[in-house]
Amino acid sequence: MKILVTGGSGLVGKYIVEDLLRHGHTVGVLDIADTASAAAFHRVDVLDLEAVTRAMSGYETVIHMAGIPHPLNNTAEEVFHLNVNGTFNVLEAAARNTIGKVILTSSESTLGFAFMTHRMIPEYFPIDENHSLRPQDPYGLSKAVAEEICRSYSARYGMRTVCLREPWIWVPEPGPIEFYKELVKEYSQWQKNLWTYVHVYDVAQAHRLAAEIDLPVLHEAMFITGPKNWPERPATELIGEFYPEVTQIAASMSQPAPLIGHEKASLLLGYAPRYTWHDLFTL
Repeated sequence: MKILVTGGSGLVGKYIVEDLLRHGHTVGVLDIADTASAAAFHRVDVLDLEAVTRAMSGYETVIHMAGIPHPLNNTAEEVFHLNVNGTFNVLEAAARNTIGKVILTSSESTLGFAFMTHRMIPEYFPIDENHSLRPQDPYGLSKAVAEEICRSYSARYGMRTVCLREPWIWVPEPGPIEFYKELVKEYSQWQKNLWTYVHVYDVAQAHRLAAEIDLPVLHEAMFITGPKNWPERPATELIGEFYPEVTQIAASMSQPAPLIGHEKASLLLGYAPRYTWHDLFTL
């Protein structure tokens, strides 16, 4: 399959590109930064619709990763503008090129918890795709709007769109690994993230599966999470200590399960997370 990956030169994108190449796909990278991979390279800004349209010619599937990955280092206007208008341009260019499928790298930030400024209480655990989306920040809002753009283009053009909502993606890189060690030790300070993370190798698996498998419904959104919460404590203990207001708790939460579930992705894509932070470092 010929797959174009926007943002494929980035910290996470490069792992997705390499996984696709290893599995025999023909891959192109659309980015403003150089790529070190063997993929074809298109130096294009996703905010340039005409250039995106030209670069997309000849591809069958698009994985859209290009964007600002959190709201902490950029203004609210910059985050929303790039993430929303970049997504619109990618979907519009895909429609012009009669691309059959677009996969959006979305985020669990659509739920609103990770960057909330006013405390919110989850409705139930584990959180799934039926949970309300209540973003309070420009990043989570931009991803929620991007998902609606995908839904709209599926409805209008019959294009398949798959939105993969990923939490904090942990990567095997020296700098981040030192930070992850602190996250594991100081987990009590990270309740807003619901201690939900995913290894980049599992992220790559999910994106490849979403590209390879045609789902029966044209538009889908699903969470992609790791096999455990990062403190590796029974989830009921974390919930009781930090979210005692929540009373609707599944029996599976007696295990060190992720508080945001990936059952839908497992059912529809055969997604099976294999990696934890133990694969990144030894404390």
